Amino acid sequence: MMRLFAFVFLTVLYVAGTGAAQAQYQPDEGQILVDGFPVETLQDAFDQVKDGGIIRIGPGTYRMAGHLKKKNRVSIYGSPGTVFDGVATGNKGAFVLDGNDITLEDITCRNIKVRDRNGACVRFEGTNLTMRGVVFENSENGILAGDKSGDILIEDSIFRGNGAGGRSHGMYINGGRLTVRRTQVLSSKDQGHGIKSRAERTIIENSVIASLEGDDSRLIDLPDGGVAAIRNSLLVEGANTANWQLLSFGVEKRLKDNNLLRVENNLIITDREGGSELILVGKTMPRPIIQQNLVVGRIKYDWTGNNYFFEDRKELNLPGKGKLPEWKPLQEGG
Repeated sequence: MMRLFAFVFLTVLYVAGTGAAQAQYQPDEGQILVDGFPVETLQDAFDQVKDGGIIRIGPGTYRMAGHLKKKNRVSIYGSPGTVFDGVATGNKGAFVLDGNDITLEDITCRNIKVRDRNGACVRFEGTNLTMRGVVFENSENGILAGDKSGDILIEDSIFRGNGAGGRSHGMYINGGRLTVRRTQVLSSKDQGHGIKSRAERTIIENSVIASLEGDDSRLIDLPDGGVAAIRNSLLVEGANTANWQLLSFGVEKRLKDNNLLRVENNLIITDREGGSELILVGKTMPRPIIQQNLVVGRIKYDWTGNNYFFEDRKELNLPGKGKLPEWKPLQEGG
């Protein structure tokens, strides 16, 4: 009896150890693993993963999409060279994520378009999402998130060339709380905003939001107000932008109960030939706190604060129009 017990105990240990090892196994090119076990498609992975599971995706170009339904604490890890290209599911997006506490890292997604021109690399329909090291480009939305999305954290990522029809954007967050750190939002197009956030709290820090060659609209649009901070960042309005306002705050009707905007320690540049207005503020909004910024170009501005103004890029020895300067914030922010 003791020998049988020992055999069963050792077998359980072996299986558990093998499962842990498989969960850490790095996939080969073109391979998708769910807790270490291979599956054929992204949708298979989403169907088979359990709460708390790990999906790992090897390098390669994948022409597929998937809908993660009602799963929690799922982590999705790509590899260097993991690309999802040109396929959406459910007329929504490449990664349709309906679950709580989801993590997505090291994924490139591009060329996502759907019938209603509102497709997204990530369509988030759950609560609490963390994205790191993602590259979303040439799609209608980089990320489109619902109004009960909880905490969305985006770090060390690139959003480039996204937007469509003036209603799809680099990021479009409809609620919850948004934090963006060390991220680039570049060349938004077709009159899309770089970041459009209806979140109750929006924090953008140590990031770059720049039109470059894009025919974008506002760099950052906060139409419902809320508590927001834009700090230690580089904001560049390009020559082809369709909107002369770089920012907006509380300009629509669904306003939040608590509203305060701080714009601090940024380098703000316009390359727009006709000049620009720094910010459009709704009539019922409190006066934003705008201070300690370097402001370059013909930017209409009537806010008090300790800001510094320069007529053009040459005064600061910055590179010419359409180029990003080497930039470091006035103060390093956390």
